[in-house]
Amino acid sequence: MNRKYIFSGIILFFGVVSFVLGTRLNSPDDPEQVVGMLENAILKAKKNGDYKCCISPACKMCYLGNWKFEKGKCFCDDAILEGRNENVCPECKKGLKEGICSSV
Repeated sequence: MNRKYIFSGIILFFGVVSFVLGTRLNSPDDPEQVVGMLENAILKAKKNGDYKCCISPACKMCYLGNWKFEKGKCFCDDAILEGRNENVCPECKKGLKEGICSSV
């Protein structure tokens, strides 16, 4: 009888844990929602002074990857103003070539 309670408790425990982890690890399925969340994160980084991008809308590569700066930060604008065009992310390099970079 005691084994039944222990077994039931273990099953209940793992059921609750899997439910909690499943809801926490769930990511949005809608790509527009994901992009919106990313853009909001970039806006927050801009307000904190950690995102100085030269193109609009701001590049996403710097936020997502570790290009030239720490992840979640972009200082491509500063690099361009200092003449270090080789130290910018691919999105900003493209912006420079297309003439849509606000730093020049």
